[in-house]
Amino acid sequence: MENRLDDLFLRFQTKGFMPIEIPGLIKDVFNISGNDEYYTLTAVNQEMEDLGWGIEILDDVTYELVISMVQNT
Repeated sequence: MENRLDDLFLRFQTKGFMPIEIPGLIKDVFNISGNDEYYTLTAVNQEMEDLGWGIEILDDVTYELVISMVQNT
């Protein structure tokens, strides 16, 4: 799981997020994706935009990384 977290951190960093922002960003994505409802990539991106993170910050690969981590917790 540590490799996936490192990959996720790197993906957000290459999207322009500062290292200090990324833990909060990942926490918000986990909170949205980890509840009992089924979320699509579009829905998660909309929730993240509503929280002020920006427009469409997750791509397919990043979303799959998050989902694989949520499902393993």
